Amino acid sequence: MHHALVNTDAKVGKNCIINTKALIEHDATIEDNCHISTGAIVNGGVVVKEGTFYGSNATSKEYITINGFIKSGSVVK
Repeated sequence: MHHALVNTDAKVGKNCIINTKALIEHDATIEDNCHISTGAIVNGGVVVKEGTFYGSNATSKEYITINGFIKSGSVVK
């Protein structure tokens, strides 16, 4: 979508939505069937497991694994 940014060595699986102004940082992996919502930040080295919904304006810590439903505005540690 508009203004989405996928950085160096990031990988995005099949059937994913990377929505407007989402940021996928270096070395992150977004597995199949994920939705990365508007303004969300997935920091470097993060693995987003298959089928995860990652809410608007959520932000993750670096080098963690995320799975399931992450609500809007969350800080994922």
